[in-house]
Amino acid sequence: MKGALHMNTYGLTGRIVIPGNPEYDLAREEFNTRYDLFPAIINFCQTAKDVSNAIRWARKKNIRFRIRTGRHSYEAYSSLDGGLVIDISEINKVEVDHKTKTGRLGAGALLFPLYEKLYEEGFTIPGGTCPSVGLSGLTLGGGWGMLTRPYGMLIDQLLELEMVDANGNIIIANREENSDLFWASRGGGGGNFGVVTSFLFSLVPIKRVSVFKITWDWDGFENVVDSWQKWAPYTDVRLTAIIDLLTEDAGELRALGEFTGEKGELRQLLEPLIKAYPPKVVEIKNIPYIDAVKMFGGMMPGMEEYAVNHGDPDAHPFKNTGAFAKHQLPKEAIQRLKKFLSNSPSIENKVQLQALCGNAACEKSTDTAYVHREALFSLLYITKWEKHSEANINIRWVEDLRNSLLPFADGAYVNFHDNCIKDWLEQCYFFNLPRLIKVKTKYDPEHVFRFPLGVPVDNS
Repeated sequence: MKGALHMNTYGLTGRIVIPGNPEYDLAREEFNTRYDLFPAIINFCQTAKDVSNAIRWARKKNIRFRIRTGRHSYEAYSSLDGGLVIDISEINKVEVDHKTKTGRLGAGALLFPLYEKLYEEGFTIPGGTCPSVGLSGLTLGGGWGMLTRPYGMLIDQLLELEMVDANGNIIIANREENSDLFWASRGGGGGNFGVVTSFLFSLVPIKRVSVFKITWDWDGFENVVDSWQKWAPYTDVRLTAIIDLLTEDAGELRALGEFTGEKGELRQLLEPLIKAYPPKVVEIKNIPYIDAVKMFGGMMPGMEEYAVNHGDPDAHPFKNTGAFAKHQLPKEAIQRLKKFLSNSPSIENKVQLQALCGNAACEKSTDTAYVHREALFSLLYITKWEKHSEANINIRWVEDLRNSLLPFADGAYVNFHDNCIKDWLEQCYFFNLPRLIKVKTKYDPEHVFRFPLGVPVDNS
């Protein structure tokens, strides 16, 4: 690491941060603070040309590098010790064309500032909820959130992208030009084929939405989970719902959702869920869309300003993983969920189910690299802790939980990196994997873009 302090950065452009700079510790911070990595150079690129220069510099110097946007890689694969981090978070320009209802969005944009800018223009995109997630990683993995069922996956609104390839060339991919790369970039995952610097999206006009929150005592676990899974994937397509299954010590179950219709209509749609088991709280309201963004993102006043000066206030140590349910969970699976949440080593652990179907299933599983079109809902298994000594027991808990549910929910979401899944590539892509490897080999034959869970090249 000492040698890295004197590494010659001549040839790199944009904002350069190296060890010893006052901003270095903030610049190297990961959202998952379980990892404490020390890059030799962090290159905050501000243009596609900066990215091109960085790739060519890294290849010339034979220095390992990673691509980073929002720092949310679950296994911190967007950073590394002793190498170059190509950070595109400052490529965040937003251009809206009201006539065509499209937006050319900088790939480095973080979600909450992006949602704010789009909302000022009367639009949004059907992206995720976490405010500091980067647009590029979210999109390239597929992308879902609280507008998924009415508008599909985020990639379903994608029209075109600009990418810097393995040779440092700036190329375009859409349905006509480099169409195979465009296919792969819709669900193939970030960091595999090149560095995306901008996206062209169809935008969704939006003003207000109706939202709900229902809370139950933990005693209603089986009834509530079963009723939710029989309702959420099949209800009105304008409604996307999630449910948080908390631990027995936390003592609650919470369902939340967003509806693009009126409050009264939402109340009627919720009746099957409300009747499942007597709720403690039922909240339904109609609010400006940007307020819903803040609500689902857990935004607190002053959070953005704090992040600029001190880092992401939500950053913490964790281990998350996930799967997809193509069929409703039988009683045995729900009981396994309950057992794990009854014996959780941390009160903060939980399982979150996200309803899919609707327009998330509007494409065939082979139409995009994102393959999980037939899933009724996703399962996100979440564990976090405070003391370092608590890490191993919580990591074992979440991995054992996923393995226990595999007979009922399998597959993996490329944006939920999990280095404990031995057949990771097959679980992410299933029958789309051979085609992805072919595209990877065509556009990156020397395997310039690589990380432990990345798409390989065909060396045969």
